Amino acid sequence: MSNERGGIVLAGGGTGGHVFAGVAVADEWKRAASGGDILFVGASGRIEETLVPRAGYRLETLKLGSLKSVSLGRRLRTFYQLPWSLLRSAAVLVHSRPRAVLGVGGFASGPLVLMARALRLVGLARARTAILEQNSVPGFTNRVLGRFVDEIFCAFPGTERQFPGRKVTVSGNPVRAAMSRLPSAPRDPFTIFIFGGSQGALGMNTLVIEALGELKDLLPRLRFIHQTGEKDYERVAQAHRQAGSNARVDKFIHEMAAAYAQSSLLICRAGSSTLSEIAAVGRAAILVPLPTATDNHQEKNARVFSDAGAAFLLTQSGEPGRLAKMVRELVAGDGATVSRMEAEVTRFHRPDSAALIVRHLAQHSSGASS
Repeated sequence: MSNERGGIVLAGGGTGGHVFAGVAVADEWKRAASGGDILFVGASGRIEETLVPRAGYRLETLKLGSLKSVSLGRRLRTFYQLPWSLLRSAAVLVHSRPRAVLGVGGFASGPLVLMARALRLVGLARARTAILEQNSVPGFTNRVLGRFVDEIFCAFPGTERQFPGRKVTVSGNPVRAAMSRLPSAPRDPFTIFIFGGSQGALGMNTLVIEALGELKDLLPRLRFIHQTGEKDYERVAQAHRQAGSNARVDKFIHEMAAAYAQSSLLICRAGSSTLSEIAAVGRAAILVPLPTATDNHQEKNARVFSDAGAAFLLTQSGEPGRLAKMVRELVAGDGATVSRMEAEVTRFHRPDSAALIVRHLAQHSSGASS
């Protein structure tokens, strides 16, 4: 079959972390002049519908739910949607005729990557298939896809052991080019940037605003940048007003690089994409893992950083007083602890991650075998 278009399809989404990793690979594919169209495929009604067009790429969507950690009714609807999603995926692939298909995580990557493999087996496509596992513990979709794809890319060393018998490359996690090493953090005012990912984080927000009362004496020295998520904006904004804190409160921050540049300390989740950006820009952080993350992967991610002295780790169930104590330790003195954490965290940055993935896909896709 003709393969004239010869570009790349990036499948997945559902979270900003999945989308941003895909955007980093897409940017590198374009920069390296690897050729052909660049297309994203995600789920309708999810954050990729905003972020992908904003990044300048075309997006096709599938009507999909989820099978993991959802109600029985949601699972049944998802099973009903799967055949249609597979047919839609086949149509997208036959039309776009990519050289490579990369699943970047999230349930939407499943039908597209599986169909790319199936079409190649019957001679209707030639795309090389791969997945990117961003976390230290593979998610449900990638555990399934890992049995079928040509290659697996992993962000964390050691994750390759969870894909026995498969071709695995420890690539690191791709980050956008805007996320580059920053000068040492500003100290005056000491600026704390709180963000819970693209959806916000109600539990972490609560921990932070309850800690404000423990930091009253420090508030004149502190400034806050607080990304709340859509649902929690009013509550968090009111809490900062009542505490009298110097705070910029936003539902969502698109210009993350600028926010990182202004920050002395981050309080954030521990998804792989977030950790990769922290490592790229070189910022000290207090990591508050999402307690409901599949297989507790965020806490396992965070422990890799905290064990290396690159971040502090605080569980969401921790007392606000413990968070306040951590902040005090990092504000106090001459900033030596913050500087040490900044140095340690940059050791986790893989600046060549997107280039490595693109190089593998572009070099090997022309000879993809069945």
